[in-house]
Amino acid sequence: MNYFIRTFGCKTNQYESELIKELIRQNKDNVVEDYCEADIVVVNSCAVTKPAERDVYKFIRRVYRESKKTKQIYLVGCYAEYIKQKNLYDEFFKRLVVNFPVKFFGNKEKYDFISCSVNENCGIKKFFGIQRAYVKIQDGCNNFCSYCIVPYLRNKLVSKPVEIVLKEVKYLVDNNFFEIYFVGTNIGKYCYKDNQKIYDFVDLSEKVLEEFPKIVLFFTSLEPVDLTEKFFEFLQKYRQKVFPHFHIPLQSADNRILEEMKRKYTIEEYVEKIEKLRKIIPNLILSTDIIVGYPSETKQQFLNTIRLIEKINFNWVHVFPYSPRIGTECYRKYGDYVPYDTKERVREVIKISKFLGEEYFKQLCKV
Repeated sequence: MNYFIRTFGCKTNQYESELIKELIRQNKDNVVEDYCEADIVVVNSCAVTKPAERDVYKFIRRVYRESKKTKQIYLVGCYAEYIKQKNLYDEFFKRLVVNFPVKFFGNKEKYDFISCSVNENCGIKKFFGIQRAYVKIQDGCNNFCSYCIVPYLRNKLVSKPVEIVLKEVKYLVDNNFFEIYFVGTNIGKYCYKDNQKIYDFVDLSEKVLEEFPKIVLFFTSLEPVDLTEKFFEFLQKYRQKVFPHFHIPLQSADNRILEEMKRKYTIEEYVEKIEKLRKIIPNLILSTDIIVGYPSETKQQFLNTIRLIEKINFNWVHVFPYSPRIGTECYRKYGDYVPYDTKERVREVIKISKFLGEEYFKQLCKV
């Protein structure tokens, strides 16, 4: 049986797609590079924004149109869960297998894809076509930011056991992967209790670096509230073993908007933590997320965000137009409303981000 895997969205999805490939190979089936050669196409989807949904929809339509061999399409990931929860099945989606159980790929007792419970024989031993390897350390998010659908689609917070993380890293190191990327829905909320102690995100990172001194750790997005004094002390000790790129979502540079978004920090706190990061890591590479067009965002509040982007001097900015998501607190309050000038504001942030990125690469070329 030939499978084709298409991944949309975050690095967690990328990890989970690699896991699906691993299970397919364990079952002696094949993973192909062309969906027209696949008997089954697996689409690992994203539902963070409406455009992300459209990308998934367009791809599935293309498979139906172009692939005569494909017998079935399986839809997994956040968009699959979104369709299921909101009962959004139409004639198009009724043709798919939506949110199918992962035991389809192998014995569910061997690897529970959702809860991260694994036995000692499971783990991704090798990533194909990439140099860095991903290790998923946790799933779920309980932040419930007002605009975000992810906490409703992913599970409650669950963390992978420390010993399993160590075994998975060992598999990768044994296969000559020394750049390890920790991924998860909210990796800063990692928390696992064994018989002796409670491990948080910092404890886990320190344990991995002690066990495998040759590796370099990469972190996906860290929330500002997770940049604690304990984390800064860890960085001070291990800064040579942690890749100096940090993605710290800002979302808005107006305190009233942040409060309405339920972001749990102020602009002043954000700036202070970035300054601490730069003091510890002088060659810091800093990126962020910005949401433009939040329903209550005024022109002045948007200008506050522009000014802070320039003041902090991010290396690049990921800008997202606000996207109404059914089921979120923001949707219950504002419905489908999006400010009329959102696209114009997005273009303005993209222009600034492009300039900052170009300046950063100019500096690299001088070194």
